[in-house]
Amino acid sequence: MPPYRVCLPAAAALLLAAPPAPAQTLVRGRLLDDASGSPIPRATVVLSANRGRWQSATLTDSAGGFAFADVSAGPYRLRAGRVGYRDAVGQLGLSADSLVEVELRMAVASVVLAPVTVVSRSTRDVSPVLRGFYSRMQNGAGRFITREEIEARHPVRITDMLRNIPNLRASPPRMGTSGSGFSQGSNADRCTVVFFVDGMQVNQPAMTGFRATPRQDMAIDDYVQPDEVEGVEVYRGESDTPAEFSTRWVQCGTVVIWTRRGFRARG
Repeated sequence: MPPYRVCLPAAAALLLAAPPAPAQTLVRGRLLDDASGSPIPRATVVLSANRGRWQSATLTDSAGGFAFADVSAGPYRLRAGRVGYRDAVGQLGLSADSLVEVELRMAVASVVLAPVTVVSRSTRDVSPVLRGFYSRMQNGAGRFITREEIEARHPVRITDMLRNIPNLRASPPRMGTSGSGFSQGSNADRCTVVFFVDGMQVNQPAMTGFRATPRQDMAIDDYVQPDEVEGVEVYRGESDTPAEFSTRWVQCGTVVIWTRRGFRARG
């Protein structure tokens, strides 16, 4: 019996898994431009459990394809994001030993800004995301990089912005990626840093004992470029990481990147 094929628009929708019995529970699909129907490559797709903290992230391929294998039964949230598009979010109900095929569509984020005269940015009278960013910066718990600092430094890649952060160690670029990963600790006991982009976790380190080790297919430079970034937050571990960015790998450090599109979309 073939699997159900479900079209999920840019708005939220409910997807019910089909009951055929392939070898394992599998979610796969394609991410398409809502207007043209063209595939959207190198977008972030995150599947997260509605119960508990399990989640997995992947990048779409050149055909807009993505897949999540060995997923347990239960309710899940599927979210896709890419700079220049509005996020697409949907709900999945997965049965054991099931297969779901999804067609996910994203609309281009068109933002029209009225003329404005900036008197002083210190007022922080901007989007809720910016207010949260500057509020956390005033608390002094982490290391913050503002848009002004990015423009002054002219970094070529995100990794160039992070190399001077104390305790962060860049690993050599891995095959198939355009940049380095980051970790904390000594060579013998490295712990992989977790990255968020616009509030969405984009890497999922593997656990080795009680430490997080790098995923070999992930580099933050594959997700976002410096000219797209409005602000960056860096936290060393569990003691200074805000609750909204806490994960099972929080002890390894967390880097939160806010894109300029993300700031405008939430304003």
